[in-house]
Amino acid sequence: MDEDAPEMDMRRHIFAIFLSLSGAVISGLIFLASLMHQFALVEVAASVLTSLQVFFLSSTIADVLERKTKPNAVRSSWVILFTVFLIAYYSFARYVR
Repeated sequence: MDEDAPEMDMRRHIFAIFLSLSGAVISGLIFLASLMHQFALVEVAASVLTSLQVFFLSSTIADVLERKTKPNAVRSSWVILFTVFLIAYYSFARYVR
């Protein structure tokens, strides 16, 4: 087996953690921005998606602690999808108002 394989696995896990962390931070920032601009439906969506992003972040950290060989690609895809959806929803709500 290749000696660089554990190092590459750790890089993948670090990237997945960074991806989940950035998704949670972006969702939280959109929640705060929608709170300031009083977009009620965006606030609700952002709070729900922020909690999901934090759950995904904790699951990604648990993968590292359990020494799984690679991060869950489906979870990373959901993180990206939720973040893009929330950005688009906030932008749409801001544009319409």
